[in-house]
Amino acid sequence: MAWNMVKNRLTLLTGILMCIVKISNAQLSIDTTLSAEEMVKTVFATKENDSKIENVKFKGYKKSLGVFNCSMVYNKIIPKGIILSTGNVFDAIGPNNTPDKSSKALNNTDVSLSAIAKGPTFDAAILEFDFVPSDDSIAFNFFFGSEEYPEYVSKNVNDIFGFFLSSEEPKMRRNLAIVDGRIPVTVDNINSIVNKKYFIRNYLWDPENLAKWETNKQGGEMASTFQFDGFTVVLHAGAKVVPGKKYHIKIAIADVGDRLYDSAIFLEAGSFKSMSSKTIAFEKFAKDEFGEKVLKDLGNSLSVNLNINFETGSFKISEAESFTLLNKVLNLLKKDVKMHLEINGHTDNNGSKEQNKTLSLDRAKTVADYLISKGVKADRITYNGFGDSKPISDNKALNRRVEFVFLK
Repeated sequence: MAWNMVKNRLTLLTGILMCIVKISNAQLSIDTTLSAEEMVKTVFATKENDSKIENVKFKGYKKSLGVFNCSMVYNKIIPKGIILSTGNVFDAIGPNNTPDKSSKALNNTDVSLSAIAKGPTFDAAILEFDFVPSDDSIAFNFFFGSEEYPEYVSKNVNDIFGFFLSSEEPKMRRNLAIVDGRIPVTVDNINSIVNKKYFIRNYLWDPENLAKWETNKQGGEMASTFQFDGFTVVLHAGAKVVPGKKYHIKIAIADVGDRLYDSAIFLEAGSFKSMSSKTIAFEKFAKDEFGEKVLKDLGNSLSVNLNINFETGSFKISEAESFTLLNKVLNLLKKDVKMHLEINGHTDNNGSKEQNKTLSLDRAKTVADYLISKGVKADRITYNGFGDSKPISDNKALNRRVEFVFLK
């Protein structure tokens, strides 16, 4: 009896220690040594982006602009990109051990942001450039974080971010940093009460209560990685453009009401690109079908991990729900007949490495055969088996999956 209690406690302690090791390995690093032009051309946009970018300018405190890298296990978040802050970008680095982190930057104001926030702006950081798109749309991904959360929501300190797209011909100017088609991204517009589906709370880091984070691994990882008290989820911005015409981009963030309590915007590396509206429509359709399961890499591919069920130790598909998911994949392939599909099979770590690799390959082939039998051309599909070499979770059931990667 006593030995069983000891074993249970040891098991619990081991689980907690493993959780803390993984959480402690999550980290945010920031580099301010690159020029603004290098950040835009080599980080925000990639070599695959065929838009011509020029006249890159930054206005603000030198340490309000940087490149971030973020490695996380339990949270889906942008892994790399550009950070613009109303203070010192290094203050974004966790743990979240204080509710009132502040650094005064250059006391810039911005008329565009003041008009949206309906209040005076301070410590503005503004990144601008011109570009010429080669396709009919542009897009990028971002998330917003702030120390104003949660105690200063609706207290006239409505820190704000704007992504302004403008052109002379055709004459236009729009703020693309919006949700639901019209709502600007601000502290007052996205928080735990208003538009809460877009909000992520960040807890104060509590190093004295390790068991607390064992039951809230996502919360513990965020609290140990970021200083800010709240964030938006990863958001998408995009607009229709005219290929070959020159456009101007202005990315700006500012404190509102006072110069206290910093905020920052995180722009995803490689996400600024000129692309076909058909591709954007495909991405939206994919997210309508599979929701948050859809992941986007730094290039042009989308992926989704699905738990297609097979008979134990077999590559025979079981359960009607599996075929329902496969038919959704089929619908996506019909949506864009130029889209190619890579199917990657994965198993848990039961069995030998060799057995698992063979089983995962057979399962991926079974899925490919099903889609081909439904009319998808075989030359649009490739398949691989990775066995248990690429786990995504401590939960074995989640590791038993089929990954679908959609490629142009």
